[in-house]
This record gives sequence, C-alpha cells and structure tokens, in this order.
Amino acid sequence: MIRGKVVGQVWGTRVDARLRGATLLLVAAEDAAGAPTGEVVVARDQLDARRGDSVLVAFGSGARNAILPGAAANRGVLAEAAVVEIVDGADA
Repeated sequence: MIRGKVVGQVWGTRVDARLRGATLLLVAAEDAAGAPTGEVVVARDQLDARRGDSVLVAFGSGARNAILPGAAANRGVLAEAAVVEIVDGADA
C-alpha cells in the first residue's frame, strides 16, 4: 500500500466494459513525512475521494478484493490499484 494525495482524475470516451461506471483517480505518492515521492499511480476509487484528499491505495489482489470481495469472483475485475481509505489523520 501507499499513502498519497488525489491530484486528478482519468477518463475516456472509450473504455473497457469492465471499467464502465468506475472512477479512476491520479494519486501522487507521499513518503512517511508526507512529502511527494514523484510517483503517480492510477487507482480505481470506490470511496468517492476528491482532489486534495489524502488516501491509502492497495495494489494487486488487495485492490481487487476491495472492489469485489472473493478471490473467485474478482478474477475479472480490471484494476491493479484501488483507493481503500480516505485518511483523516495519522501518527508518526
């Protein structure tokens, strides 16, 4: 998982059927101190995060399970990353 800040959204006029209705966000990764790392990922959003929100992003099977629980059921989920938490605060 990474922590990052929502910096934008991705959309297109033609998308794979498995992405219809999905919101795709651009998330700028941050280090433990909250400074940008320079890495930006595209994450599927299930939580209605907004630009400027601090979020946690899960990858791989964790992302697919966040979108559709159940290993057998989520094999067709088209996502490598998913927003799994909108962060309200954190202790260092």
